[in-house]
Amino acid sequence: MQDLINRETPTTIELADTLRRIVIDVLKLDPTATVINDETNLYELGLESLNVVELLTQLEMTFDITIDVDDLSAELFGRFGTLVEFSQRKLSGAD
Repeated sequence: MQDLINRETPTTIELADTLRRIVIDVLKLDPTATVINDETNLYELGLESLNVVELLTQLEMTFDITIDVDDLSAELFGRFGTLVEFSQRKLSGAD
């Protein structure tokens, strides 16, 4: 994951793969038994307020981005694809 911050912007596939690993790690899921795609509801995987903070911290550290309180909403974590899109915007500087 660290190699992503040394490059300009990861591809969408690289970004999604890295986010998938972060989500699996933060939620302490079995990576061999967990399928996460764009439509996956992160709340249904076990995401709750306590591990949202850990997830945000991991995103900021891994991608060297800053996530403001104004960026946060329940919808951000509703679908994995929404989190990928948000992270892409942050990395590209569009947000």
